[in-house]
Amino acid sequence: MDGGHGGPGSLSLVRLLDEHGAAIYADLRRFYSVDLLAYFRGEMSARAVLALVENLPDDAAVMAALLGGRQAVGWDVHAHILADLVDAVQWNTYVALAQRAKRPGALEKPSPYPRPGKAGGPVERKANPFAAALAADRPHAPQVTPVRASIAVPAAVADRSTEQREAPPFIVN
Repeated sequence: MDGGHGGPGSLSLVRLLDEHGAAIYADLRRFYSVDLLAYFRGEMSARAVLALVENLPDDAAVMAALLGGRQAVGWDVHAHILADLVDAVQWNTYVALAQRAKRPGALEKPSPYPRPGKAGGPVERKANPFAAALAADRPHAPQVTPVRASIAVPAAVADRSTEQREAPPFIVN
C-alpha cells in the first residue's frame, strides 16, 4: 500500500500494539480477515491499521482489553443500559421502602451493578506475548567506535558517530 512505517499514526499504533498486540491481531483476523503482519512487512500503513482498529465492533477483544480485561467481554452498549436499568430499579425499590419504613436509616443502600473497568483498584497488566515476541527479535544497538582516531573527520560529524542510538522497536524483513 503506502509503505508502512514512519507515517502518521505509527507511534500511536506502536503504543497500542505494545499494550494490546495479541488482541488487535486476533480482532483484525476475526473481523476483517487482515493479517497484522502485513503492517510489519510494509504492505499496510499505520493509518490503515488504526482505521481498522478504531472501527472494530463493541464485542472485539481490544475493546474488552481497554475496559479492563476478559471480564469485559460482551459488554456492549446494551449491556451497559441493562446494568443502568438494574441500578435504577434497585434505587427505586430502596426509596419506596425507605418512605414506608419506621427506621429508614436501617435500610442498606443498594450497590451498583458491577461493570468492567470500574473495580476501583488498579488494573493488573498482564504480559503481552505479541510484544514479547517482537522484543525478542529486536536487534541490539551496535557498538560504535569513534571515527576520529582512524581518519580526519570534522568534529561535529565525529561527535554524532559516537552517540548510542536505540534499536528500532521491531524488525522489518
